[in-house]
Amino acid sequence: MIAPEAIQQVKDAVRIEEVVGDFVALKRKGPRYLGLCPFHNEKTPSFNVSPALGIFKCFGCGEAGDAITFLRKHEHLGYVEAVRWLAKRYGIDLPEEEVTPEQAAEQSERESLSVVQSFALKWSVEQLWSTEEGRRIGSSYFRERGFREETIRHFQLGYVPERGDAFCSTALEQGFRPEMLEKAGWAKLREDGTPWDFFQGRVTFPIHSVSGQVIGFGARTLRSDKKLPKYFNSPESVLYNKSRSLYGIHFARKSMAETGLCHLVEGYTDVISLHQAGVTNVVASSGTSLTEEQVRLIKRYADTVTILYDGDPAGVKASLRGIDLILAEGLGAKVVLFPEGEDPDSFARTRSSTEVEAFLREEAKDFLVFKTGLLMADTGGDPVRKAAAIHDIVESIAHVPDQVLRSLYVKECARGLDVNEQALIAELNKVLRKRFRKELGRAADETERLDPALHPVQPPSAVERTTAAQERDLLRMLLNYGHERIVVPFQNEDGSTSEEETTVAETMFMLLAVDDILFDDPLFREVYLDYRHASNLGDKPDASRYTSHEKDHWRELSIDLLTEKHDLSPNWRDKHRIHVGRERDRLFDAMEEGIDILRERRVDRMIREKQETLRNETNEDTVNLVLAEIQALNEAKRSLAQRTGRVVVG
Repeated sequence: MIAPEAIQQVKDAVRIEEVVGDFVALKRKGPRYLGLCPFHNEKTPSFNVSPALGIFKCFGCGEAGDAITFLRKHEHLGYVEAVRWLAKRYGIDLPEEEVTPEQAAEQSERESLSVVQSFALKWSVEQLWSTEEGRRIGSSYFRERGFREETIRHFQLGYVPERGDAFCSTALEQGFRPEMLEKAGWAKLREDGTPWDFFQGRVTFPIHSVSGQVIGFGARTLRSDKKLPKYFNSPESVLYNKSRSLYGIHFARKSMAETGLCHLVEGYTDVISLHQAGVTNVVASSGTSLTEEQVRLIKRYADTVTILYDGDPAGVKASLRGIDLILAEGLGAKVVLFPEGEDPDSFARTRSSTEVEAFLREEAKDFLVFKTGLLMADTGGDPVRKAAAIHDIVESIAHVPDQVLRSLYVKECARGLDVNEQALIAELNKVLRKRFRKELGRAADETERLDPALHPVQPPSAVERTTAAQERDLLRMLLNYGHERIVVPFQNEDGSTSEEETTVAETMFMLLAVDDILFDDPLFREVYLDYRHASNLGDKPDASRYTSHEKDHWRELSIDLLTEKHDLSPNWRDKHRIHVGRERDRLFDAMEEGIDILRERRVDRMIREKQETLRNETNEDTVNLVLAEIQALNEAKRSLAQRTGRVVVG
C-alpha cells in the first residue's frame, strides 16, 4: 500500500498542464490552457486545464478531474497505477505504508507468484525458440495455426517439453520452492514432495493483467489422446482470479478505448487470429461463463460489446444468459454469427483483414433483436413455447438500466414477436417488481423501476424550485474564496458598529448558524459540513481537497462550481437572485444576500408548517398561539424582503 503522505507528495509535485500536455496539444489562454478534448471528437477546443486549481474540465462532454483522474481515464489505469506513473515522471520514491501480518503475507505470496510467472514466461518462450523440441513441435503447431513469427512473439507464446521435469528441475536450481511452483500452476507434487511439470508437452498462452503483468497461463496439449483435457489453466490465486481476468485485455485496451467497442470471443486462438487480421479490440473469456467482474472490466474501456459466435446454434443458446450481464451494466450488446462450421479463429485465418473487418461490421446485429428471432424460430407456432420465449426476452429487456432504451426495445420486440406492446410492458413491470423486491428483501415502492404505464413525474417542491441556485452559489463562494480575509461590520452592545477582519468561511458559518440553516440539497450539505468540520479542526481546506476527492460526486460538483464556462450576465441577479459582477470586491455583500434569500425561504417553510397545523387544530388557545407565531414569521419575512428587494404580498 502507498502511504497517504506519499500520495500527497506526488499530488503536490504534479503540474497538471505538464501531465495533460504529454497527451494533448495545449495552448495558453490567460490563466488556463485550452485544447481539443481527448475523450470525445470535437473541432472547436472546449477542453480546459487550470494550473492554479490543478484540474481539467471539458465543457463539451463533461469529463473533469485532476491529474490522477486524467491518467485513469486516458490511459485506463487504476488509482495506484496512476499514482505510480506520476511518481516516476516526477522522480518521487513511494515508500509503502506499514501493513498487517496478514496483508504482508498476502503481498509476499503475490510477489512470489509474480516472480514465478515471470520466470516461467521467459523460460517457456526460450524453450519454444531455442530448443530443437520446441521448434519442431511447439513452433510447428503455431505455424500450422497460421500464426506469423511476429504474432507469436507479440503474445509471448511458449512451449513446455515432454520430459516431465524440465521446468521444475530448472526452477529448483534457481531457488524456487516446490509449493510455490504448485500454487502458480506449473507443478504438481508427488507424495514425497518432489514436483513434476503439470504443463508438460503443451504450448503455453500467457495471461496478462491490464497493466501487462503475467498473472497466469493457459496450456494446450498437442497430443491426440481424447482422454486428456485439451487445455489446462493456472489455478486461482492471490495473483490470478479467472472471473476478473480477460485474455488479451492488455493488448486490446487501447483499441477498445479508441473505438468504444469490444469484440468478445471464447478462446486464446480466436483472439490471436483476429489480432493478426487487424482486429485488435478483442478479448476472450477463456472458455468460462461471462462474469460481472469481466463485464465491468470491459466497461472501463468500451461502451459496446459484440459477441462473436461460431455457427453452432446450441452453443449460442447456451451462452445467451451471460449477455444479460452486459445489458445490466448499461453496455450495448451486439452479436455476430459466423457461417456454419466456422469460428472466429478459422474465419480470420482464411480471409483478408479487409474482409474480416467488413464482415464484423456488416453482420453485427442488436442482441435483443437477434435473440427475439432466434427464440421465435424455435416455437414452431406453439402458443405455450411462444409465451415462454416472450418471457425470456422480457427478462433480458428488464436488465437494460436505461428506461428510454428499454422502451425502444419493447417497441422493437413487440413488432418482432407480433404481440401487443402494452402486454410486453405489463410483463416487463412484473419482472421489474419481482427483481426490485428481491434486491430490497421486502415489498417496496417500485415507482422508479416501472416502464411506460408510468406514474407522472411529480414537480419539485417550492423549496426545491427556489433555493437550489442560492445554495449552489454560496457553496461556490465558499470553495472559491473560503479563506480570503474580508472586513465584516458588527453591532456592539451599545448600538454602535465596528469592523472586524475575518474570513469568508468563518462569516458564512456564523451567518448560517444564527438561524440554524443548512442546505436542503443533500450533496451541497455534505460538502459544506465537511468544509466546516475541517475548518473547526484548524485545517485550511482549499479547492483541491474536493477537486481530487475520492468521492466522485464531491469531485464532480466542486469542479463544476470552480470552472464556470461563461461569465454570468448582470441580468441574472434580478432574474435568479444570484450575485454577479465584481464579486471579489464585495464578497460580504454577495454572501449576506444569498443567506438572506435562504432565510426568507426557511421562514416561508415555517409559515406553511404552521398553517398546516391549523388545519386540524380545534383548541382555541392553541389556534391563537399558532396565529401569533404566523404573524411574527410574516413580520420577519417582510423584514428580510426589504433587505433582498423582494415584494411580499399579504
